[in-house]
Amino acid sequence: MPSKVVDTASGSRHIFEGVRTRPTITFLLILAVLLPSVVAYGILYRLALAVPYQDDYLAIVAFAADYSQLPTLKAKVLYIATAQSNEYKLGFEHSIVASEVELTRHLSFAFLTAVGDLSLLPIGYLLWLTYQEAEVGLGRRLLHFLPISLLFFSLSYWENLNWAMAGLQNTPIVLFSLLAIYLLASEKVFRTARAYPLPACLAASLAAFTSANGFLLAPVGLLILLPRRAYTQSLAWCASFIAPLTAYLYHYERPVEPLYRAFYITRPLTFLAFFGGVVPFRWVAALLGLVTLVVFLLAVRFRYDRTNPTAFYFALWIVATGALVAWVRGGAGFLVASRYSIYSNLFLIFCYAFLAHGLPGRLSLFNPKRFYITSVVLAAAICLTTDLDAYQRLAARRRMVLSTFEFYRSRPAFNTPLINSLLER
Repeated sequence: MPSKVVDTASGSRHIFEGVRTRPTITFLLILAVLLPSVVAYGILYRLALAVPYQDDYLAIVAFAADYSQLPTLKAKVLYIATAQSNEYKLGFEHSIVASEVELTRHLSFAFLTAVGDLSLLPIGYLLWLTYQEAEVGLGRRLLHFLPISLLFFSLSYWENLNWAMAGLQNTPIVLFSLLAIYLLASEKVFRTARAYPLPACLAASLAAFTSANGFLLAPVGLLILLPRRAYTQSLAWCASFIAPLTAYLYHYERPVEPLYRAFYITRPLTFLAFFGGVVPFRWVAALLGLVTLVVFLLAVRFRYDRTNPTAFYFALWIVATGALVAWVRGGAGFLVASRYSIYSNLFLIFCYAFLAHGLPGRLSLFNPKRFYITSVVLAAAICLTTDLDAYQRLAARRRMVLSTFEFYRSRPAFNTPLINSLLER
């Protein structure tokens, strides 16, 4: 169900206007759109790990051990919602772990990592719903979506993958947030909601239980609802954050020493690098982030929120997330970890979609064919280089983890399987 697309500028036209594709070409386009995901999951399958890694010991193994000792259902539910790992409360992740413990009486890290990795597929489908156009042929939609598929399934965010703890936090938060905004912003979905947008509220609540930046959905949702004068829906939307906020504040312990020292000078640089995180070089990432933010401001200026509200408000949520990351983790090196690069990929997708829709008819020198070819070439280059880099880094991580386990097995009474060294991006 696509988001409502309304052309707000007279004379504006899409770069694929008038394009027709034959059935054979359409079939080839389907294969081309699916290929990046097939390659990505091939890499993940080949380098999969079925053992805990780093924060898995605290957020999953220790949690499961404590959870299994609780005597009552009430105590278990409270522990799922309020157990703290570092500075986070991972309600969704803990619910998955608790469900596995209840059903199987043991932990399978192969299953837990698979849940996180497979979250990419529904995100990809939501992107298809968000960025397709109504009442156009399949071939044209596939043409438009090809750079999106290449960008999204480029594994610059490799650090989240094949890792149970990170995969159950950093990937589902994107899924639930995009789903909540899609259900809330889509005019067609909104009109079918009688009392209030219950599915959107449930998705938002899940997002807040998954990671702290899920709470940023609250103001974004109000920006969608209040201009519609949907005051009852706005109250219901705000109410959906009460339970996760209560759980977060319940016996919350602030870290004694900040995990990441933030400096005022580097926070703006971290903010810019957040949006250019698909590039592994910090200064280039900051420059790319500046360019993408200029494109976002153009989208604000041209009222892209009326053209594709789901895409616009999701991009706004990413901007808010970038501000939160920069404020909390704006360290001296302003190097954003690759776990945040998924937001950079999604922001680049937004910029491509906006420029593809907004430039025709507004810029006389704009060449739709050249723009599209350039977009495909750049997206393919990003996909190829990041996939190769991800393969090498995931392979290095796998070798490190397995060698550490062999070290542990050699003298279990003295050695530990916990890995303390971090792979630098």
